[in-house]
Amino acid sequence: MPHFRQGVKNIPEICASLGVRKVVIAPGSRNAPLIFAFTAHPEMECLSMTDERSAAYFALGIAQQSGEAVVMVCTSGTAALNFAPAIAEAFYQNIPLLVFTADRPAELIDQADGQTLRQTDIYANYIKASFSLPLETVQEEDLQFTDRLISQAIDTAVSFPQGPVHINVPLREPVYTSLPETHSHPKIIKTVASRVQPTQETLENLQKSWVSFKRKMVVVGVNPKNEKLNALVALLAQEPELVVVAENLSNVCNEKIITQPESLFSSLWDKEQTNFKPDLLITIGNSVICKQLKLFLREQKPVEHWQFESSMPYIDTYKSLTTIIPGSAIKVLGQMPFGKTASAYSSVFQLQMQKITPLHASFVNHSELSDMSAVTILLRLAPKNTVLQLANSTSVRWTQLYPSRPDLTYLCNRGTSGIDGSLSTAAGYAYASKEPTVFLTGDLSFIYDSNGLWNNYIANNFKIIVLNNNGGNIFRFIGDKDLMTNCLEFFTTPHQVNIKALVEAYGLSYLSCDKTEELESCIQQLFDATKATVLEIFTDSNLNTENYKGYFKNIKGLHK
Repeated sequence: MPHFRQGVKNIPEICASLGVRKVVIAPGSRNAPLIFAFTAHPEMECLSMTDERSAAYFALGIAQQSGEAVVMVCTSGTAALNFAPAIAEAFYQNIPLLVFTADRPAELIDQADGQTLRQTDIYANYIKASFSLPLETVQEEDLQFTDRLISQAIDTAVSFPQGPVHINVPLREPVYTSLPETHSHPKIIKTVASRVQPTQETLENLQKSWVSFKRKMVVVGVNPKNEKLNALVALLAQEPELVVVAENLSNVCNEKIITQPESLFSSLWDKEQTNFKPDLLITIGNSVICKQLKLFLREQKPVEHWQFESSMPYIDTYKSLTTIIPGSAIKVLGQMPFGKTASAYSSVFQLQMQKITPLHASFVNHSELSDMSAVTILLRLAPKNTVLQLANSTSVRWTQLYPSRPDLTYLCNRGTSGIDGSLSTAAGYAYASKEPTVFLTGDLSFIYDSNGLWNNYIANNFKIIVLNNNGGNIFRFIGDKDLMTNCLEFFTTPHQVNIKALVEAYGLSYLSCDKTEELESCIQQLFDATKATVLEIFTDSNLNTENYKGYFKNIKGLHK
């Protein structure tokens, strides 16, 4: 007869057998058996982090960097709720997380017992699957059931499309007891990796359609760096009838790819837009940020829209979806008949970018201290192979205005686009990576998630730039100034937080800059620092707003 905790003892063994090695644990009492099990396994790298919300985002950052599933463990009650924001982000980013929540036994739920709430299906809308383990494994059948569920949970998390999976683990007192010393050699179940591909007949029909369209546009959404995808879109961009549009978060670029879509589509007058209208739209991957691109494609609808590699295949962002193509875009598009279509569609975009480039350079290269000048110098000085983790709101939007650098990696939590865990995610990524990692953030995003520095795993390769304009500058960019006049503080939320004291309380090095002439040297000093360092750059919110709005007036030829 098995030990009543044999199922818990087997969990890390099954994880290790299926390639899961990293575990982020939020301390607690009810999860003590899980802590005993994971920390005792020699192949598990266990990290202890007190704040569950930060711990979950830190785990997300590790998984984002490695592409492998990461375990998260917490105690019962509100601890599980604190995991929820990162789980939602992982769901929309397709990042595999194995979420173990300790729980009270069923008879104690809703019985006024401490640290207890309804945990079954607690993440129902934001996970691929949810599993509840048997309370005990005294019977062989219960042990086999537990082992199978763990294998199934891991398999589900790492199968396409990847994503978070929840495993609820009810545990009865006593929780502070030794686990069994014996191994039960659990059975490991694994699905063989495979991808659906179009039939030969379907491929031939797609090839015929391909030749018939003389104006093709490929839009690449948010994607991790993928050299095969980069090679494919570089090949596509050579075709005269085809233009590739890819924001920096797509992590693909070359000289013919449009990596500044916000600038390009903002520069078009209404009467010009039909010259840029595609007949065939092809989308690869997840969402884009560029509002002007979305508006353009909704207005200038293509005849057909082919969608590749979307985790949610019925997303119709541009209101023109006609065809969902399963399988790899690299394999399918790589078999299209190149050089068969006579068109000069690509040259229309290249000529427009030739007009934009000098306007862009003349505007962003002015010397006055601002968010824009900081981003300009950051993107110029960033060492090769730097990973740029970008906070949401203004930080990521500023970088969208600049040409992508092929030697950088661009990342941002665009699954749910929240500011709540961007620092923790970046810290987790830096911990798992050996490359220099720079987190660019506004002051509110940094303060909101400052507990991301409350752990013992802040790597020396992690650098942070805080653009401190004393509040949420994004609302000055996008809001109605007159309408917001009497309640602006409820949007921009100015504060009195001493970021220097906050940074030093967490034990990081601190730099600051409030002079234009010192900006470049301060950013270089940050890159040269040998330990984790925060550079706070003080900027003026009114100037930032003038710059952002003035940039687009300049691009459209209206700036005086």
